Amino acid sequence: MYIGLLHFHSLVRWILLLLMVVSVVKAFGGQKSGIAYTDSDRKRTMFTMIFGHIQLVMGLVLYMVSPAVQAATADMGAAMKDPILRFWAVEHVMMMVIAIVLLTIGNIKSKKASTDAAKFKTVAIWYGIALVLVLVTIPWPFRAVGAGRGWF
Repeated sequence: MYIGLLHFHSLVRWILLLLMVVSVVKAFGGQKSGIAYTDSDRKRTMFTMIFGHIQLVMGLVLYMVSPAVQAATADMGAAMKDPILRFWAVEHVMMMVIAIVLLTIGNIKSKKASTDAAKFKTVAIWYGIALVLVLVTIPWPFRAVGAGRGWF
């Protein structure tokens, strides 16, 4: 079960990253060009937020059954001294929760914005910050925390 959920979590990561990048690029483009914030823009940001929440729920389930997290929570003092255990026990989960909160705030604030330019600007800022946090916190295969994990 753990491995299957881990692979699915990794697959959804790519969908979420694609949605986040498209949302941020479209928001910056819309803000600069002065075009109208359409229903498709609203739906795209909403689907991005929804996929973020799906990814978060899967991640929290993985957190509860992860061998790395279980090893870390057995001795948190030692885990805080080990960068890999600290990443899995604290850094990854906290930064991803913050990123999803930022997506949610950005989605809510963009709905409440009064002008199209303000809606695009709100999405660009909040989703942009969330995207940076996600990119920095993903356990990429070229990082020590992602060594041996592969791209999928």
